[in-house]
Amino acid sequence: RFELSEESKLHRGRWIQLTPAGHPGVMEAKWAATRFTPFLVIDPVDDPNPKDQDEEEFIFQDRLPAKLVEQKAYEGSMHLPTMQTVFMALKYLRDHEYL
Repeated sequence: RFELSEESKLHRGRWIQLTPAGHPGVMEAKWAATRFTPFLVIDPVDDPNPKDQDEEEFIFQDRLPAKLVEQKAYEGSMHLPTMQTVFMALKYLRDHEYL
């Protein structure tokens, strides 16, 4: 939840874990042992007091249609963990008739 505020300047909303309960997390890369758990947040709201970004981060918000986000993922314009999250989130949104 901290990351949502820090990186997107959003909070609240309905949180959906995109991996099954008990899943150890998605591997980030074959050469690393790190894993992450992707989430989708539906109906978040602007955070009036967002957390500060980490010093090394340069993150900005942009609103894009789902089709363009998917296209950018297929083009390789995102880091692998972000691409994985995009594909899982779009599947969830389609399966639950949000798209």
